[in-house]
Amino acid sequence: MGRKDIKNINHKNNLLNKIISNTETIGIIDLGYVGLPLAVNFAQAGIKVIGFDNNTEKVEKINTGENYINDIRDAVLREVVKKITFCATTNFKRIKECDALLICVPTPFDKFRKPNMSYIESACKAIGKNMKTGTFISLESTTYPTTTEEFMLPIIEKESGLKAGNDFWLAYSPERVDPGNKDYHTRNTPKVLGAMCKDGLEIGNAIFNKSFELSLESFKKLIERF
Repeated sequence: MGRKDIKNINHKNNLLNKIISNTETIGIIDLGYVGLPLAVNFAQAGIKVIGFDNNTEKVEKINTGENYINDIRDAVLREVVKKITFCATTNFKRIKECDALLICVPTPFDKFRKPNMSYIESACKAIGKNMKTGTFISLESTTYPTTTEEFMLPIIEKESGLKAGNDFWLAYSPERVDPGNKDYHTRNTPKVLGAMCKDGLEIGNAIFNKSFELSLESFKKLIERF
């Protein structure tokens, strides 16, 4: 076993130990209709969550317990903010405090019906510049096949100088949010996870299974390829 393998095992075990002891910190990139419910869901499970958003007004509202999304009850948001399990910030340098990062940015279509990838690109650059070694990263945004492996991976590796599979783990777990649906919400909607390696799947399962009622369906390769 080489030094890289040993380091990878150490990074993996360190993160899994944090997850088991509920001492990990999860970062949510973008606090819209996907990111905010996800953040609150993890915070309700007693996990420390840092929400990142460029919108100062949203950040200020969250930190004072003021809700702006119908799918979350005001009292629930106030509770997790009061317990200091959830806070929001515009300071993306705090990404280095996170053990796992979930990217929930929008992917709107342009006038040619092509997805606008600028939000994912910006998120990847911010992550790459500020992340620490041993971070789990999952894209939650709806996107086209191969986005994670062919679009995101090169950006994160270039900005960070780290290698996926050795220094960090990259995964895809597409959001399945139906805003306004009272029967199915973030916690009880079946979730799918794909990752670039078995370690990434193991870590992703450990993270998501703590906050979702239904178990994940895992695939050996990035689910977006299928």
